[in-house]
Amino acid sequence: LDANYGDIASAVERIKDKAREQGKDCFFVNVGDHIEGSGLSDSSMYTSGIHGSDLFPLIAEMPFDALTIGNHELYDDSTVAFMRDSGFIDSWKGNYVTSNSLITSTGDAIGGSKSTILVGPHTSMLVFGFLFHMQDSCETAIVENPKDTVKEDWFLNALADALEQKVDAVMVLSHMDLRDSTVRIISDAIREGMGEKLPLIFCTGHTHYRGFSKLDNFSAGFEAGHYLDTLGWISFDLPVQNETSVWFDYEFVDANRQALYNFTGTDKASFETELGNNISRAIEETVDKLGLLEVIGCPTKNYTRSASLKAPDSLYATYANFIVPSAVFDLPTGTGNLPYHYTSTGTLRYDVYRPTFYYNDVFAVAPFSNTFLYYPGLTGIEVTEIGKVLEGSSAFHKNPLKWVTFGLPEYVGGPFDVINDNATVYDLFFNDFDQPALTNAIASVRGGSQQAVLSSLVAWRSDKGGEDYVDTTACWSVGSALLWPCHQEAGQGTRR
Repeated sequence: LDANYGDIASAVERIKDKAREQGKDCFFVNVGDHIEGSGLSDSSMYTSGIHGSDLFPLIAEMPFDALTIGNHELYDDSTVAFMRDSGFIDSWKGNYVTSNSLITSTGDAIGGSKSTILVGPHTSMLVFGFLFHMQDSCETAIVENPKDTVKEDWFLNALADALEQKVDAVMVLSHMDLRDSTVRIISDAIREGMGEKLPLIFCTGHTHYRGFSKLDNFSAGFEAGHYLDTLGWISFDLPVQNETSVWFDYEFVDANRQALYNFTGTDKASFETELGNNISRAIEETVDKLGLLEVIGCPTKNYTRSASLKAPDSLYATYANFIVPSAVFDLPTGTGNLPYHYTSTGTLRYDVYRPTFYYNDVFAVAPFSNTFLYYPGLTGIEVTEIGKVLEGSSAFHKNPLKWVTFGLPEYVGGPFDVINDNATVYDLFFNDFDQPALTNAIASVRGGSQQAVLSSLVAWRSDKGGEDYVDTTACWSVGSALLWPCHQEAGQGTRR
């Protein structure tokens, strides 16, 4: 997968050229989750303190006709503020659509618009932008339940106005699973307001797979992969009178340059556009500025998230048994207890490939920069029982999606096995994302209240201004350099 955003921009411009030649319209959209997953979006957490401050200016150059927000943009107040205050949202001139993602204090759409109408030379399309009912957003933002949003006056008026304007189709940018029941709720509301035969497309996301679903004779849902591994393409002809269905063509195009050449009918010499080249150049300059190609470590084999915990190439076993101990447990707590760690198996988001582990890979593997805490003074038997409680109740897991966990246990522990007796005493570490689950589990095993557990938690090296700061991302900079040393000095560094 060697294509970047500049290549995608070139592909879109070539596709739009062909559409114009054929008398058709082409709209290019994005369904959110711009940040968390690369150094371009996440290394700024250690400079400006804002996820995406280096990435949003690059995205603003992309030729999207409409886009919406994902859950990852809504975890930090600073990200929402930057998107609004930097001019990023305003740059889309009303086409950054957030129908149910609102500013808490005003009730206004974060994106500035709750709906928009895209108008091409031949067709027009009503567009909404829905996020699943996210309930753990930052204080700045509130996400309404879509089942309530579709009953509001503005939504009903948007349907009526679009019907009066005789739009040709409706598109819902929906950051939710293709199979989410909310898709049907929104679809039913649109059908009630605009009739059964208007073409309706749901461009979905969030669950990171390639999928297509026919919702009714005139509507479809479409999800185009994740992590820029796919350029999704879906098309349809407008129905003529008395037609009983619409046929949707779709294709998943791999995000590599040769696949883009093939899809656009170009070659290396004819593919690139001025816009695409400018974006690629800006990406390269930003990568260089941020030092993302600095070599951190030199692994001698590949490590995968999906591997069995007993397999030598298990990334989760490597994280639990080597990375966390070398980067988080390298300083003593002062209790004299042994350290142990539990983490949910949604913590890591990308595999490690030999022979080079770059600074950018730190953020691809572990983008979330969650801080660590520990609960002191648990016996080996208690730590073992806590693991059983965690695995026995998926309700404790904030995001128990099987595409994340690969069939692994929902929580893994390390380093290695617990000494399962009452004589061995541990300090139990975990990150702040997993803290609610661990608080419940500890209270369940110890027989106390959750509040009592919370009062005993100790934040561990969580002062971002401190020299010993470490989090779930930074620990990979330290641990990978120690685990996979390079046998040359050039280019290798260690970062927290």
